[in-house]
Amino acid sequence: MEVLLKRKSIIVEYHPEGNYFYFNWIGYHNKDSIIATGKELLQEFVAKDSSKIINDNTMVKGPWQQAAEWTASEWFPAMEKAGLKKFAWIFSKDIFAELSAQKAMPDAGYVKSFDNPELAKEWILKD
Repeated sequence: MEVLLKRKSIIVEYHPEGNYFYFNWIGYHNKDSIIATGKELLQEFVAKDSSKIINDNTMVKGPWQQAAEWTASEWFPAMEKAGLKKFAWIFSKDIFAELSAQKAMPDAGYVKSFDNPELAKEWILKD
């Protein structure tokens, strides 16, 4: 496992053995932080030539719906164009964070929501 980014709000790992990313979002987020971080994540994703992501929101607090539209309409299409094939989204137990995630989640077969990290990893590693 290789840590690519470590901040108080997110830790990004790359797992070469399964060729997948693990995005661990932490705490409160707003539109500016999500857009800036999302652009960085796209760059990291392209650099590693991966197609799979586990997006863990377990520790996310509060709403971030101001960035949900950007995530759905701009970030996901850019990630798909970059080769995204599987996106396992582990939702937060915080209802406001979960509602924001649901709003941002595209209606696409490559995105699946989970409430358990182990099940998300199992799905990501299935080919």
